[in-house]
Amino acid sequence: MKPTFLEFRHLKTLLALKETGSVSLAAKRVYLTQSALSHQIKLIEEQFGLPLFERKSNPLRFTSAGERLIRLANEVMPKVVDLSLIHISEPNGDAGQLRIAVECHTCFDWLMPAMDEFRRHWGLVELDIVSGFHTDPVGLLLSHRADWAIVSEVEYNDDVIFKPLFSYEMVGICSKDHPLAEKEIWDAEDFADETWVTYPVPDDMLDLLRKVLKPKGINPTRRTTELTIAMIQLVASRRGIATIPYWAALPYLEKGYVVARKVTKEGLYSNLYAAIRKEDESLSYLEDFYQTVKAQSFSTLPGLSVLDL
Repeated sequence: MKPTFLEFRHLKTLLALKETGSVSLAAKRVYLTQSALSHQIKLIEEQFGLPLFERKSNPLRFTSAGERLIRLANEVMPKVVDLSLIHISEPNGDAGQLRIAVECHTCFDWLMPAMDEFRRHWGLVELDIVSGFHTDPVGLLLSHRADWAIVSEVEYNDDVIFKPLFSYEMVGICSKDHPLAEKEIWDAEDFADETWVTYPVPDDMLDLLRKVLKPKGINPTRRTTELTIAMIQLVASRRGIATIPYWAALPYLEKGYVVARKVTKEGLYSNLYAAIRKEDESLSYLEDFYQTVKAQSFSTLPGLSVLDL
């Protein structure tokens, strides 16, 4: 049996015939002469070796083979139209995929509302978070395994564009009956004899270590946990102290589980940036996602500061 083929124009012809019930009216619907449309019908029938409709019926009465092709056309045409819309939209940045990679354990607290807001306006963009915590989100961008990354440091690279999100304060937290709760400001020396509870990340990603402890030659005993709530439980039970973003600590401060204190007189501040591939700079949905994340963050997270590059 020889293979059979249906083209997009054939599907349009079949639907036009079904909707109008007339070869002459269908020809007008698809902008063909009646003879050209009749020739197209003949080609389809030759492909399948079966008549599509009864020639002298008015309106047209389709054969069982014709009705099966009509059902196929009704199933396929909407999908072809959707694909055409995506093909048209993508060059303008109206559709595509947006896979997000983060190197911040507390990012999800404020990223999810921004994602929900973004979805309302960009229904053709497939939005997802690259699973897991990543120490090299820029590498994921460059290998095309992610499309938008949240990073704490700018790595100058000709193929990557960095945009500032915000600056935020890291606070020290301890139990309410811990001796350090009596101090309003913690210095490097206050960590020397404590167990410091951190997320399991490389040392160069721990701002307290880089900016406060290392310059003083202090490297306290450490304990790690993936979850913020587990960190809070350890701190509340006096099994260590920690430093986390103020916005992450706030719900537990309000419930009285722990207390927060300033780290150094100047305060300990960290930064977050968005990163995208330079080749994607013209995609409008990426720019809108950046603006949405910034707007949502400043409206929902306490204590943020404007960050410049």
